[in-house]
Order: sequence, then structure tokens, then C-alpha cells
Amino acid sequence: MEYRPSTRRVRRRAAPPAFPLLLHPLPLGLAAFALSFFVLLLRGCAIAGQETEEPLPIPEDISAVIAVYDDENDCVRSMPLEEYLCGVVAAEMPASFETEALKAQAIAARTFTLRHLAACGGTPCGRLGADICTDSACCQSYRSPEQLAEKWGTDAEYYSGRIREAVYGTAGEVATYDGELIEALYHSTAGGVTENSENVFASAEPYLVSVASPGEEGTAHYAETTTFSSKSFATKLNAAFPKAGLSEKKLEEQVRIISRYASGRVESVQIGAIEVTGRQLRGALDLPSANFTIEFVDGDVRVATLGYGHGVGMSQYGANAMAKEGDDYRAILQHYYTGIEIENWNDRLIS
Repeated sequence: MEYRPSTRRVRRRAAPPAFPLLLHPLPLGLAAFALSFFVLLLRGCAIAGQETEEPLPIPEDISAVIAVYDDENDCVRSMPLEEYLCGVVAAEMPASFETEALKAQAIAARTFTLRHLAACGGTPCGRLGADICTDSACCQSYRSPEQLAEKWGTDAEYYSGRIREAVYGTAGEVATYDGELIEALYHSTAGGVTENSENVFASAEPYLVSVASPGEEGTAHYAETTTFSSKSFATKLNAAFPKAGLSEKKLEEQVRIISRYASGRVESVQIGAIEVTGRQLRGALDLPSANFTIEFVDGDVRVATLGYGHGVGMSQYGANAMAKEGDDYRAILQHYYTGIEIENWNDRLIS
């Protein structure tokens, strides 16, 4: 039987699931008892620790059931939207990041996901009929509860709680431009400046324009150097671009950067007999970014890069830097996506 994505919507109010989530819900009576016990336990802990803060309100369960293609297991799984997003946020951003950065990531991931739903006017991924997939090269990364439990080990409860807070604390919120869901692109590290969308992808979007991304200096992927032997460098590029005709003994004469975008990323490069884009050379050499310099030293080729990823949209390390400076998730998103609004689509998702 052909698989068809479910369009069921849930209207009940429920506590956010304790991530990792069970795929099969508890019976209603048992679930109510478990919830009551959990609330009493929380209150007891608060009293014991002399906490004075009120507990966070229980969010409404607005989870549309979506069809997710599991790339690793080659099958389609149905799961609530917010459950899926817990797995995405945990896979796409370190769970140790600031809470406001995690919330910004949750909204970007939710917006990205809803743009793939036919019910929201989007184009589904389509693999085995699914709305979206777990292949990061196609859609977004995703980690199952089991994978995360193994990754986090004894810290699983702590980190899963932080992810739940980010996802369920922003439940239903999306980024829009002129009332439409944006293409919420994001990347690891901008290297100080993000990129205009038209310099990387097919079209120019008014909300995907180059902006400063301060505070990334010293982070994991801000600056890296990759060293190739002259032979390896020439071999890789000749394989990727057969008409280049590079010679390992003449690289200094045959390879030069021709132009850069205002962001600093390379626009075009001369390699032997042909000219290629900075993005093409990045792909051929598997570089962290297209913002690079090339240096020839003692028979080696050193390629120094700034940033990690395509550079369009939200920088995740930049978002974390903003959160550390006291910016909330709205300010973070409105910095990296120019002119957007943050809207709550609860009513649309459960209508």
C-alpha cells in the first residue's frame, strides 16, 4: 500500500513528552497519574531547594503528525512535529549552547520543516512519500532518542531537558516574511560575516542578506588551515576539473584567486586553463568554507579558511555569541534574517 503522509492534528492539552519519547502513548489514566506524580515531584524538589520561581506553564500539544524518511534505516516514520524537532535541534546544535540560541535554532528548524509540508503550501521532500528526511545533505540532521542517549551518556537527562525547553518553549513559533514562511537556512560559523543568498543559491531573498556575525572568534570552526602536498592538490583538482591541466610543479603560476564577494568569500578562482567558483573549489577540496586563502610553502599548499558552512542565514556559533551577550531568540533571528517577523502558527497547525 502506498504511504501517504498523515494530516491528523491534535487539539488536546498535554505536557511536553519526556525526551527521549515513546512512540506509543500511555493509556489516558496512566498518563494522568504519571503527570500528577511528576508535578508533585517537581514541587517537592523546589521546596527542598527553596526555589521561589513558578514552574513553566505546560504548552499546548500542537504537534501535527508528519512523515519523516529515516535515511539510515530506509523507512518512513510518523511522528509529532515537536518530537521530530527535538531530534533535529539536538543533532544540529550543541545542547550545551545558550538556551536562547537553542530556541532560535528550534524556530529556524520548525520554519524549515513547515516549508516542506503540503498543508503549509510547501513542497515535501518526497523520499518514499515523506514530508521531510533525516539526510542533512537534503533536509536537516536528526538524531533518534536512542542515538542521543548513547551520545550524551550520563548527561542525557540534563541535555534532553534543555532541548525540550527550547522546542516546547517556542512551540508553534515560526519566522515569516510578508506573512510567508521563510527559507530558514543556517550554518555552523559565518567567519565574521554571513553571505547573500544569491551568491550561494539560485535566488536572492530579501531576508537572506549579508550581516555581521560578531563573537565567533576562537570558536571551534572560526579559522582552520588545511595542508595538501602539491601532488595531492593537483590530483584532486584535476580529477574534479579535467580541463584544468594542473602541474604539481607549476601550481604557483597556475592557481590564483580572481575575485571575492563583499563578505570575503571567494567568487572565482583560476586553476590552470579554466576558471571555477569558490564554491566549486571548496567542494573539490572538501574545505570548511568558501572564504579561503591559498599559500604555497615548501612543496605544500596551505589553504586557510574562515567559517564553516555555506554562510547563508543564521550562524549557529554567532547565535550562541549573541545569546551570551544577553540577546533573546527573537533578536537573534531578526538579526540573521533581515526584516522577518516571529509568528505563532498554533491555530494553523491545529485547524
